[in-house]
Amino acid sequence: MNAATEINLYIDVLFLINFTMNFMILSIVRRGLRFRLMRWRMILGAGLGSAWAVFAAAFPYLPLWLEMAITYGAVSALMVMTAFCLKRPRDIGKAVGALYVAAVVMSGVINALYQHTKAGYYIEQILEGNSRGAIPLYRLIFLAAATYFGIRYLLWRIPGVLKGKSNFYEVTMHYKGKEKKVTALLDTGNRLYEPVSRRPVHVVTYEAVRELCEIVTEVVYIPYESVGKSGGMMPGIFLDQMEVRQGDESKVIERPLIAVCKRPLSEDGGYQMLLHEE
Repeated sequence: MNAATEINLYIDVLFLINFTMNFMILSIVRRGLRFRLMRWRMILGAGLGSAWAVFAAAFPYLPLWLEMAITYGAVSALMVMTAFCLKRPRDIGKAVGALYVAAVVMSGVINALYQHTKAGYYIEQILEGNSRGAIPLYRLIFLAAATYFGIRYLLWRIPGVLKGKSNFYEVTMHYKGKEKKVTALLDTGNRLYEPVSRRPVHVVTYEAVRELCEIVTEVVYIPYESVGKSGGMMPGIFLDQMEVRQGDESKVIERPLIAVCKRPLSEDGGYQMLLHEE
């Protein structure tokens, strides 16, 4: 005898739970890959993923393989493209991979809480619409907020503990509609200035800016001295903008002057730019 099972699907609860999880996972990905924070885009990306989850649950007519392909392929790519404004296939693939890793870690934590604490019972009561057995709303809000900010603190604190006081920064250079990300070392010994304007000069390798500055309309030549060489000249380029970031701290420099060096700045290729001490 076949018995029909009636399932009550609370669309708002399902959307809210998925949205919260998606936003937290995207936050982890952003911090791990050091993407620029664009909160409204992350909200939109999390909303797109949640909308698909609700649609798939409300209309379970697609074959399982097709639903899985859309979820883990198209929807995941659309989420990271929307949240982080990604366009290059390589960046999208990297972000999707990080999304999978973050989702696995989060699901492991949630499963542990579900199995070994009363959180599972409370969640079941909420999904079943049992207001008496469910955790009071104010406690749920408090626990959710504490969990979210606790994870945010750990994500902010752990890299700093592992790195210590690092002199390495992520620099995004902008020039004529293009952008290029490089790793930079804050060189406290770099006191290079353009002699006329006395503007500070940052040094970058030719390989790092070759694609960014294919066509240059303005070049200045900067005299310099180095160990074993009494003097020389390096070509300099005024970029449109440069964003210097370390963790959550960032600084935008308008019209920075960079000097292009044909030789590598580090033996192991660990950084491609020397930031001026200022």
